[in-house]
Amino acid sequence: MTVRRTSHAVYEAQYHLVWALKYRKWVLRGDIRDSVRALYYQIAKDFDFDIIELEVSEDHVHVFLSFPP
Repeated sequence: MTVRRTSHAVYEAQYHLVWALKYRKWVLRGDIRDSVRALYYQIAKDFDFDIIELEVSEDHVHVFLSFPP
């Protein structure tokens, strides 16, 4: 990853976020999995995040991303 610049900062920050469903229910399957994936990419586009890796499992989501401080 390269060093990124904004008008007020120079950064190279990467974050690993995990979203786990309540009671780890297995509901992220089929069309719901595709919808969650599309939703994450839409949010990243709207807020200028860079999704490095995204994995949607049946009971949780791992997102490795970079965004300005």
